[in-house]
Amino acid sequence: MMDFNLDNLLSQILYVLSGFFFGIFASRYSVLAWRAVRSRGLLSAIVQLCVLLLAFIVFPLLFSTRTVMGSFVYYAVLLFFFSKGIKR
Repeated sequence: MMDFNLDNLLSQILYVLSGFFFGIFASRYSVLAWRAVRSRGLLSAIVQLCVLLLAFIVFPLLFSTRTVMGSFVYYAVLLFFFSKGIKR
Protein backbone atom coordinates (compact mmCIF):
# COMPACT_ATOMS: atom_id res chain seq x y z
CA MET A 1 0.00 0.00 0.00
CA MET A 2 1.23 3.44 -0.86
CA ASP A 3 1.43 6.00 1.91
CA PHE A 4 0.67 9.63 1.40
CA ASN A 5 3.92 11.52 1.50
CA LEU A 6 3.73 15.30 1.34
CA ASP A 7 7.39 15.55 0.32
CA ASN A 8 6.86 13.39 -2.77
CA LEU A 9 3.69 15.24 -3.69
CA LEU A 10 5.38 18.64 -3.48
CA SER A 11 8.38 17.37 -5.43
CA GLN A 12 6.16 16.13 -8.25
CA ILE A 13 4.26 19.43 -8.34
CA LEU A 14 7.54 21.35 -8.57
CA TYR A 15 8.86 19.04 -11.30
CA VAL A 16 5.68 19.55 -13.32
CA LEU A 17 5.90 23.32 -12.91
CA SER A 18 9.55 23.36 -13.89
CA GLY A 19 8.80 21.20 -16.94
CA PHE A 20 6.06 23.64 -17.94
CA PHE A 21 8.20 26.75 -17.58
CA PHE A 22 11.31 25.20 -19.16
CA GLY A 23 9.10 24.05 -22.04
CA ILE A 24 7.80 27.57 -22.64
CA PHE A 25 11.31 28.98 -22.54
CA ALA A 26 12.72 26.32 -24.85
CA SER A 27 9.87 26.60 -27.34
CA ARG A 28 10.42 30.31 -27.80
CA TYR A 29 14.11 29.92 -28.56
CA SER A 30 13.50 26.81 -30.65
CA VAL A 31 11.11 28.72 -32.89
CA LEU A 32 13.66 31.52 -33.29
CA ALA A 33 16.39 28.98 -34.04
CA TRP A 34 14.20 27.16 -36.57
CA ARG A 35 13.43 30.43 -38.37
CA ALA A 36 17.16 31.22 -38.55
CA VAL A 37 17.93 27.75 -39.93
CA ARG A 38 15.16 28.07 -42.49
CA SER A 39 16.28 31.49 -43.68
CA ARG A 40 20.07 30.93 -43.62
CA GLY A 41 20.44 27.27 -44.44
CA LEU A 42 21.84 24.37 -42.47
CA LEU A 43 25.55 25.06 -42.59
CA SER A 44 25.43 28.75 -41.78
CA ALA A 45 23.20 28.25 -38.72
CA ILE A 46 25.31 25.87 -36.65
CA VAL A 47 24.55 27.63 -33.34
CA GLN A 48 20.83 27.47 -34.00
CA LEU A 49 21.09 23.76 -34.80
CA CYS A 50 22.83 23.25 -31.46
CA VAL A 51 19.97 25.07 -29.71
CA LEU A 52 17.46 22.78 -31.39
CA LEU A 53 19.52 19.72 -30.45
CA LEU A 54 19.70 20.86 -26.84
CA ALA A 55 16.00 21.71 -26.64
CA PHE A 56 14.66 18.52 -28.23
CA ILE A 57 17.16 15.84 -27.21
CA VAL A 58 19.80 16.68 -24.60
CA PHE A 59 17.78 18.62 -22.01
CA PRO A 60 14.79 16.23 -21.96
CA LEU A 61 17.11 13.25 -21.51
CA LEU A 62 18.86 14.93 -18.59
CA PHE A 63 15.53 16.06 -17.16
CA SER A 64 14.07 12.55 -17.39
CA THR A 65 16.82 11.21 -15.12
CA ARG A 66 15.22 13.25 -12.33
CA THR A 67 11.55 12.95 -13.17
CA VAL A 68 9.53 11.30 -15.90
CA MET A 69 6.50 13.47 -15.18
CA GLY A 70 8.47 16.70 -15.56
CA SER A 71 10.06 15.60 -18.82
CA PHE A 72 6.67 14.56 -20.20
CA VAL A 73 5.22 17.98 -19.37
CA TYR A 74 8.34 19.61 -20.87
CA TYR A 75 7.91 17.74 -24.15
CA ALA A 76 4.17 18.39 -24.29
CA VAL A 77 4.57 22.13 -23.72
CA LEU A 78 7.59 22.35 -26.04
CA LEU A 79 5.81 20.61 -28.91
CA PHE A 80 2.57 22.53 -28.40
CA PHE A 81 4.14 25.99 -28.40
CA PHE A 82 6.73 25.06 -31.05
CA SER A 83 3.98 23.94 -33.41
CA LYS A 84 2.03 27.15 -32.74
CA GLY A 85 5.15 29.28 -33.32
CA ILE A 86 6.08 27.55 -36.57
CA LYS A 87 2.70 28.39 -38.10
CA ARG A 88 3.27 32.14 -37.73
